[in-house]
Amino acid sequence: MSDNPYAPSGSSYGDASLDANFDLSQAELIRKSHLNHEANIQSFGCLYTLGGIMGILGAIFYIGIGIFVMAGGVVSEDLQAMVFGADGDPTVAGIITTLVGVVFLAIAVAQLFAGRSMQTLNPSGKTLAIIVAAIGMLQFPCGTMISGYLLYLLVSSKGTMVFSSAYKEVIQATPHIRYRTSIIVWIFLFLLIGVILLGIIAAIFGSR
Repeated sequence: MSDNPYAPSGSSYGDASLDANFDLSQAELIRKSHLNHEANIQSFGCLYTLGGIMGILGAIFYIGIGIFVMAGGVVSEDLQAMVFGADGDPTVAGIITTLVGVVFLAIAVAQLFAGRSMQTLNPSGKTLAIIVAAIGMLQFPCGTMISGYLLYLLVSSKGTMVFSSAYKEVIQATPHIRYRTSIIVWIFLFLLIGVILLGIIAAIFGSR
């Protein structure tokens, strides 16, 4: 199927058909029929970007600690228990921690790029976003449900349209159409951020 918005009559995208005489009203029809799908993908992109940034910071922390210990540095007992385990050999654990940090860094960078691709609807990062979402399904049960829904958004017919070059032209033709996020979504987002912050605080105080 061609993704040219000026394609002859009979081609279609989602709920909208494209005629040879492509005009603003037709672009608005296409945009409105895909707007919710577009907004959902971009919302996931924001969460993945945030997760990628936090993952990169955490990975750098682990790599730094691992290298520091391998170089003969001494860490506090609390930090050693939190990172290496109470009875772990610092040198061996430092090597393992560094390697784990490198793996986490690669995953976090991939998640960050996938998130930015979803935010900007960049088709070059769609495959990576699908791979990251598929990996996220291993986090049963919440990750499985959330990542499963994201996979649906990415591989569905509307997801294909949203990432197409034709849809970019539709967006450029309809800058006045914007998705209005409901107050319920904002409340859910703030609650999610609050849960993450509480988890970080609990981990810090729990290690003492």
